[in-house]
Amino acid sequence: MNALAAFDAAARHLSFTRAGQDLRISREAVSRHIRNLEGHLDVKLFRRVHRAVELTEAGKAYQDVVADCLRGLAAAAEGLRRGGGPARVAVTATIAVASFWLTPRLPRFRARHPDVELRVAASDAPAEAAMADADLGLRYGTGAWPGLSATHLFDVDSFPVCAPGYLRDAPPLAAPADLANHTLLNLDGAAHAAEDWTWWLAQAGVPMPPAARMVGFDSYANVIDAAMQSQGVALGFGRIIGSLLDQGKLVRPIAATESRGHAVHLVVPRGSALTPHAQKFFDWIRAEAAADGG
Repeated sequence: MNALAAFDAAARHLSFTRAGQDLRISREAVSRHIRNLEGHLDVKLFRRVHRAVELTEAGKAYQDVVADCLRGLAAAAEGLRRGGGPARVAVTATIAVASFWLTPRLPRFRARHPDVELRVAASDAPAEAAMADADLGLRYGTGAWPGLSATHLFDVDSFPVCAPGYLRDAPPLAAPADLANHTLLNLDGAAHAAEDWTWWLAQAGVPMPPAARMVGFDSYANVIDAAMQSQGVALGFGRIIGSLLDQGKLVRPIAATESRGHAVHLVVPRGSALTPHAQKFFDWIRAEAAADGG
């Protein structure tokens, strides 16, 4: 294990000196561990160049495996250390998923696992940044995020939604072209530009309405709240707002639907072992998504 730790540090820094500083041992000790490991494996892991080292092809392949194993061991050890403390699980989710899909379901998890303390952080930050202090995450996208393992939960499509009362006094809304005569409630920001009203109308072949007919928010919770207050028409994200449609708080005035082929995924740090309590939440989320499959 000492040799593997020395190899991991040397591979990250490409320096035996800096690896020794990390491990609080001498450069010579690091070099000795590497020589012993290379002798055990009967393969060269580093090339010695002038005042530096670089990984061989075998070393690069071995680094990925060793790094994943060491992270897994560290996560498992942390889980054991937490065993005597609070059964805490930190979860992050996008604002849309946290507000309208996850939060309404949490009472069911807490009834089943009253010993688990949940901490939920709603954030539309990039997945890698949002997961910095989380055990698990619910993220929306393609499922390809560096450093994260993603489990597909459900696909998401987009369609116009509004409050039932909005339609009583609003202009006719029977086809996508009619949206030009309505106030459109938009989710603003660069992170959402790929799936906002501009994208949706272009997909539907509808010209953009005058700017005065757009009201922008930086939070999907605000977009949906404004829609339920009959302030305009919002884009509904498929199963994320399914409960609001089921309850009649929102309706679909037209059937037109567009999709980028994205989905909600359950993500965890790649190579890290979940604590027993985080594993309970992981399994419960998958069961919830499967039960909601209709």
